[in-house]
Amino acid sequence: MSPAERLRRRSRGLLRRFRSRPELLVVRLKGDLGADTARETGRALRAALREEPKILEVDVSRVTHLSTDGAMPLFLAARGAREQGTRFRVTRAPELVGMVMRRVGLERYLSGEGSAG
Repeated sequence: MSPAERLRRRSRGLLRRFRSRPELLVVRLKGDLGADTARETGRALRAALREEPKILEVDVSRVTHLSTDGAMPLFLAARGAREQGTRFRVTRAPELVGMVMRRVGLERYLSGEGSAG
């Protein structure tokens, strides 16, 4: 089994990935994003960036809790995306998750309540 397949199997509870258009890669995170899931979230986002999409969209509509530790992989993914020329956006944040993102300074990566399209 390849490393990518192992990552997908371990990450099934945390995320779903799909391409709605060739240039857009969407990662849908769900559940509790905290210190205990930060490493797994970071791995999944780095794997998505390795595909070098033009746009990486992180849908957080099913995230139930976000801590400051859980937000770190989003910061790092945004920085990595910028460095490789990929547009990065976080979409569909529930109200409480959005409040945490604004508090930790991630609001500039939010693109609104609706999904991009």
